[in-house]
Amino acid sequence: MRNKIKLIAIDLDGSLLTSENTITENTIRAVKDLISRGVTFLIATGRMFCSARKYALIFGPQTLIISYNGALIKRAQGKTLLHRPIALSLAKEVLSFFKERDWYVQSYIDDVLHVKELNEKAMIYAKNSGVTPIIVGDKLYDPPKGPTKLLAMTDDESLTEAIRDEIKSQFNTRLFVAISSPTYIDMGNPETSKGKALTYVAKNLEVKKEGICVIGDSENDVEMFEAAGLSIAMGNAREDVKAKASFVTTSNDEEGVAFAIKNIIIPDFL
Repeated sequence: MRNKIKLIAIDLDGSLLTSENTITENTIRAVKDLISRGVTFLIATGRMFCSARKYALIFGPQTLIISYNGALIKRAQGKTLLHRPIALSLAKEVLSFFKERDWYVQSYIDDVLHVKELNEKAMIYAKNSGVTPIIVGDKLYDPPKGPTKLLAMTDDESLTEAIRDEIKSQFNTRLFVAISSPTYIDMGNPETSKGKALTYVAKNLEVKKEGICVIGDSENDVEMFEAAGLSIAMGNAREDVKAKASFVTTSNDEEGVAFAIKNIIIPDFL
């Protein structure tokens, strides 16, 4: 007999959200069906808390949000469970590394987005995430406190893996580094990841690994796959991500989350 799912963590971008940054009514109904069956639902995202919160509130004020790849865990109504920012000295070292290479990077402090200037990358990000950036000029490279996360953006997805590898080579285990979308590279506290955050939540809820389900599409979701008894990759995920999942569902624009809930989770794991 298969283990019953008690906790489900779903990624936002590329998973719960369509490419238009919406959650379809069919997907909302499917998630709420799981909740009505006693399954605890949480959102796990690289996004800012303030950017993810509006989606979490669709499912209630007590909905848990793993934001910033696990660096900040809060309930939608605002209660903080965990916060692990990047150490200030390390953040300055990383930002200096980016400045020397003239690579785009932005910083998140106290759930506020900091950018050097309002260029095309910053404007696209702000539009997609629904947040207002604060322009700080060269002060970006000398933050007043340790940021919750740093985000690099590449000009083309063909460059993303190479830049990620160079960051990893420079900072090794001192920094969490993962691709979160084709042109985004997330950086955080080395003790931070969606997987570690999910394990933290599950422990507090007294849910064992076998009772956890994860749905995601990107490299930063793989560690969650490893922390769960059941892992489901989106149809739009990279092939290396799909290879590490228990199942593969349809794409985010084909309501892959709803499909997985109706055709995989409910029939076989509830």
